Amino acid sequence: MKRSLAYRSASLVATLGLVAITLAPGVRAGAAAPTIYVALGDSYSSGAGLGPFLAGPAGCDRSPQSYPELVGAARRLRLDFVACAGATVREIAAQVGATRAALERASLVTLTAGGNDLSFSNLLVSCLGGVATTTATTVQYFSNTSGPTPCASAVAQAASLLGASVEATSGVVLARRAMLLASDTLASPLQHRLTGLLRSVLAASGAGNAGAGARVLVVNYPMLLSDASTATCLVGSSPVSLSTAPGFYPALPGATARQLMAINHLLRIETSIVVARFHRPSSRLSVVWTPSFAPLSCATGISVDLNGLSVASLESGGSFHPTASGQVVLANAVRADVAPAR
Repeated sequence: MKRSLAYRSASLVATLGLVAITLAPGVRAGAAAPTIYVALGDSYSSGAGLGPFLAGPAGCDRSPQSYPELVGAARRLRLDFVACAGATVREIAAQVGATRAALERASLVTLTAGGNDLSFSNLLVSCLGGVATTTATTVQYFSNTSGPTPCASAVAQAASLLGASVEATSGVVLARRAMLLASDTLASPLQHRLTGLLRSVLAASGAGNAGAGARVLVVNYPMLLSDASTATCLVGSSPVSLSTAPGFYPALPGATARQLMAINHLLRIETSIVVARFHRPSSRLSVVWTPSFAPLSCATGISVDLNGLSVASLESGGSFHPTASGQVVLANAVRADVAPAR
């Protein structure tokens, strides 16, 4: 999703802008008449942070290292790449309208959706602080940017969209059991948005694959953080020098990290529930899970598959986005969910 967070050492707000989980067309060589593959979604599909980027609308951050490019090349598919960093569910629905002609002839469609609706960027900006050393237990917040009050508000807003709430005394994110059942009438606001989006994708791609309809794969977001069992959770492995807090290692309080992990988990679960509700009318829709994707370690702030917060990722827009290795994990998961090439 790119509402790009470009690095400005003199301005904390601009710096933290890059922290946003900016959940961010091309044709690949193949057979004489390659099958069409349409890649919808946000920055997790576009490949934000893995520049230089392909030609296209400014800010969409479509990378040749993204999983759609890798899948398209491996399976010799003609890729219609419209995923764009920063896209909300509503904006991904607009992608469906813009690429309807390709969808009508597609055999494969992939997408990521929902992270920008929950405004993970706002969650991180509001909740992020820093620690003086990697073993420090006290997180210091950034004046006028983050702190307990803006963080609590951002967490409550995201939880509400998932039909959940935050327990007042413990701070635990509580999902209402009814949101996780089969009845559409009890779906959370985000589930309703995803349902509408997938309905439009299925309708638009219904003529694909020789009349059988395109295979539609919803690529579930990976977990971003590991278990936060300590007082603090590092979200970067090196200090970020800011005018207000020079040399601080970016970190979250352990309790806040657990809240963000709960929201991350709920998004994954509710996405799979929405897809499951379509299984009777459409067996061509499924969720792609990525269990082998490595989340950031709260102990080290490091992951081979996910960028933490660092000066380098601030400058590239890749904070909290898959590395090249992470995009390979996503690509392999997608390929494993598609019928073997003939």
